[in-house]
Amino acid sequence: MIETYLRQSSNTAKPFFDELVTPDGLVRDHWKKLAHAYVELGLEKMEQRSKEIGQELRENGVTYNVYSDPEGINRPWKLDPVPMVFSQQEWENIERGLVQRAELLNLILTDIYGERKLIKEGLIPLELVFTHKGFLRQADKVKIPGKFQLIQYSADLVRGPMGKMWVLHDRTDAPSGAGYTLENRAAMTRVFPDLIRENQVRKISSYYQTLKNTLNKLALQNKENPRIVLLSPGTANETYFEHAYLASSLGFTLALGQDLTVSDGYVWLKTLRGLEKVDVIVRRVDDIFCDPLEFLGDSHLGVVGLMEAVRQKKVTIINPLGCRILENPGLMAFLPRLCKHLLNEELILPSVATWWCGQEKEKQYVLDNLPLLITRSIYRSNENAPYIGNELDSKQLEALRKEINTRPYLYVAQEVVSFSTTPSLIDDKLEACNAIFRSYLVADIEKQQYHVMPGGLSRSFPAKGEFIISNQSGGISKDTWVLGPQPLDSQAKSSPNQPILRQVKNVLPSRTGESLFWLGRYLERAVSNVRMMRIVLKIYNERDDEIHPETNQSLVILLKSLSALTGTLPGFAEPDEKKLRQPEEELRSLAVDADRPGTLAQSLQSFLTNGYAVRDRLSLDTWRILDSISEELELMKQNGNDLRKIYHNLDQFIIKLMAFVGLNNDNMTRASSWRLLNIGRFLESAINTCTILQAALGKNVKPDVEKQLMELVLMCHESLVTYRYLYRSTLQLPGVLNLLLVNEDNPKSVGFLIAEIDEHLTHLPNNYTEGGLSPAHKKLLEALTMIRLCDINKLVASGAINDPGKKALNHFLHHLIDLLNQASTIIFESYFSPAQSQYSFVKSNSTLQEL
Repeated sequence: MIETYLRQSSNTAKPFFDELVTPDGLVRDHWKKLAHAYVELGLEKMEQRSKEIGQELRENGVTYNVYSDPEGINRPWKLDPVPMVFSQQEWENIERGLVQRAELLNLILTDIYGERKLIKEGLIPLELVFTHKGFLRQADKVKIPGKFQLIQYSADLVRGPMGKMWVLHDRTDAPSGAGYTLENRAAMTRVFPDLIRENQVRKISSYYQTLKNTLNKLALQNKENPRIVLLSPGTANETYFEHAYLASSLGFTLALGQDLTVSDGYVWLKTLRGLEKVDVIVRRVDDIFCDPLEFLGDSHLGVVGLMEAVRQKKVTIINPLGCRILENPGLMAFLPRLCKHLLNEELILPSVATWWCGQEKEKQYVLDNLPLLITRSIYRSNENAPYIGNELDSKQLEALRKEINTRPYLYVAQEVVSFSTTPSLIDDKLEACNAIFRSYLVADIEKQQYHVMPGGLSRSFPAKGEFIISNQSGGISKDTWVLGPQPLDSQAKSSPNQPILRQVKNVLPSRTGESLFWLGRYLERAVSNVRMMRIVLKIYNERDDEIHPETNQSLVILLKSLSALTGTLPGFAEPDEKKLRQPEEELRSLAVDADRPGTLAQSLQSFLTNGYAVRDRLSLDTWRILDSISEELELMKQNGNDLRKIYHNLDQFIIKLMAFVGLNNDNMTRASSWRLLNIGRFLESAINTCTILQAALGKNVKPDVEKQLMELVLMCHESLVTYRYLYRSTLQLPGVLNLLLVNEDNPKSVGFLIAEIDEHLTHLPNNYTEGGLSPAHKKLLEALTMIRLCDINKLVASGAINDPGKKALNHFLHHLIDLLNQASTIIFESYFSPAQSQYSFVKSNSTLQEL
């Protein structure tokens, strides 16, 4: 494996610096121990370890969404088993360069939104700043107290042909990847613990601890116990996994824009208990989307009035709004001079050669060499893709020249750098792939210096010669190893003034509570669907060749009950008997059609979607179960034409769904999150039980048919064995109804479920201020009283066989379902339905402007 890589690298004339192999075809010193380990492992074991890494990441739910890709939602994260490796000596130089660059950019940011001496003295052209969309005039003179304005910083580094490290991009607005870096290291540690130990790979945990300490110290109001939220664009964002993972790992509250509101100059988190004051916001939302009142009026990702709260020093935002100006690639051309001016030092880590077209001489050079350069807008966005000169035809080049001449200050050109190559395991062999490395720095307020993560997120691309490497375009991540002993000053030291440990109040955002409520609803909906479909398919498989509605009365009633339960009407309930005689197509649709509301596939997909929305509240083992359910769902879709295979999928679903229930009952604290999940479950279960009883047992049928239906209904509710132990007699309808409706010792009975819902509600914040029972409690009490006072024998009194009969039972169940639906609506509106959208003012303001 390594020998083949060495031969290929030494025999191939290429303009790339190779991380593993010297130009003489020898293994570099810091790679020798690792290369020897790979030889010992062999290709077959390396492939096996690679599969173990992939399995670890899948089970942990590590995903990355690719925009405009039908397979992009929750795509598994890819990690190369071969890391990017830096020697101790080389890393020390990189570290110094990164700290210097962060300090330089911090001074530039402070000046741009402060005195602007650098512009006045001609060190930075004013057009370079004021024409960049990242310069936010609303943030002028707004300053975080203290030395640091740039709290988090990332730099994308590449190694050129001569082995020199260059900075390709500065990331300052909302740099991503630190969460994936942590998960990458965790996966590599589990699969290659011996290699990490033997090579003395530096730990990266100090970065996250420093980040947490810094954020705690940045609170302007509540300094002892600040509330920190991580502001995410939402589940559709490509790095949402990272947002949830970091929030969970660092103990922050994950929030979307709709979870926050501004009142009295403060930022508040909407929770079940009301509004909770927010002290620090770690934003993963681009700055211009953060406040629709002051920036983009149509943004639904931010919070109305957020910028004003920052101005009034009522909240701290990290990184501060407006720091995207530092991502302007045009600044790179001026950094060497600025470094000499501000720090009196030479720039340790140079940028890729950059020419800003706002200067006549530089513009002319770019126009003369356009086919040899990469030209890009000074403002990075999805709409502004870079122009790779050697990929443009003559017409495209001419159009670009015209655009540059029209607005030269909006464009920069950069040299095409041949990235270094590093070994990657591709298609069962080691390939030399171009690589890029992203570093991470955070301001350490206590030590008044920047702390560099000893590692980072590397990415490689299978196609050589690529200048743009990203996960969106198919890049593969690599763990980054810095070799050498841990520095003494980075060792954790116990503080003599250890703060008193205080338990933090568990605050649940309303949106998260809503997702948990629906997670429970869809969980129980899927469970009911699975159990009912298993019963139907069991009886269907025992049928004659064709179903005769007149003779297969039990199966017909079950089919109609399935349509009633799933809400996929008319379904089997329509007058046309063709579906009843040949139900295969409808049964397949009820199983696998994810676009049809009420089907099993749609219920499972909605269950997984809501689970994904609250992933920061769920344990790692829970995520492994969710991943297993997702895989089983894909298998069922593949088996869409085979009811026998679907029946096997149903068996697997019930095991995995019950494992989800059991695990969360076992490890979730009895806080609001657990109670909302169970309220959703029990409401759905109670409604479904009443629906099945009404559809399956609500008509007068022959005694033998009714007996079979009662047995199947009990089986559907996992209560057949319980019935036999309780009554020790043949099945009778009063006994079945007593067990599934009235008996509060049976956890499957409607009475038990309603009592549990009422109990959970008493432990939730009481938003009802008028005294007495809340409307939800009243509805639940009415339903429970109906059950406790009902006379089962009167409910089941029937007339002739041909008479619809059982009117009392049907009326009772119908009224019970109606009460439960009303209670559900009241609960939803009490905790999750906002009185007024925070965007209403912005929309009305926009309307006035249009008029």
